[in-house]
Amino acid sequence: MNVYVFGNEYLGEDSLAASVSKYLHANIVHCRSPEDLLEADDETITILDVAQGATKPVIIKLEQLKTRSLMSMHDFDLSFFLNLMKELGQEKHIRIIGIPQQGNPVEIAREVQDLL
Repeated sequence: MNVYVFGNEYLGEDSLAASVSKYLHANIVHCRSPEDLLEADDETITILDVAQGATKPVIIKLEQLKTRSLMSMHDFDLSFFLNLMKELGQEKHIRIIGIPQQGNPVEIAREVQDLL
C-alpha cells in the first residue's frame, strides 16, 4: 500500500505528516505538489496530510474539503486538484487521512496505522 504524504517539512504547522510517515508500515511517497498524484497507479489513493482543527487522525471525504476560488497559482491546492481529476474522469477512490498540526508522531502514527 502506498501512502501519499503532503506537507512542508520546513513549516512547523505543516510538517507533522512527514514525521508521522516515518513510523507507518506502508510504502511512503512524499509529494511536493498535487500533480504527483497523476503518476499514482493505485486503485485507492491514500493521502496523509495535516488538517487544521483536527484533534486526532480522521478520515476526510473529498466532499468535505473546502474548495476556494483561485487567486493565483499559489492557491492551486489539493482539494481543487482532486476535484479537477474527478471532473476530468480520472476519478479514483481517494482516502484522505487528516492529522492534527501538532502532537507526538509515534502516537499519531499508531492511530493512523489503524485507519490504513
